[in-house]
Amino acid sequence: MATHARRPRTAPSGVTTSQPEEPPPRKKAGRPKGPPSTMVNLRLPLELLARLDRYIDRLEIQTGLQANRGMITRRALELFLETREAD
Repeated sequence: MATHARRPRTAPSGVTTSQPEEPPPRKKAGRPKGPPSTMVNLRLPLELLARLDRYIDRLEIQTGLQANRGMITRRALELFLETREAD
């Protein structure tokens, strides 16, 4: 069975396709700069997670800065351990 030659596709008249001149900026990924670190998985009760999210929302409104669960949890753990080590 013979195959037919394909015709090149063209856009309908009056329709223009726009190509972005620059790709959108990429989000940073990977480990944060600073001392060596590792990932730790936690299982948190949903109520505790909801409280954490509410706190982050209030903090972002008060300071105008972005915050995330990992950042807040790291700082809370650091402060907790500092107070316990002082005893």
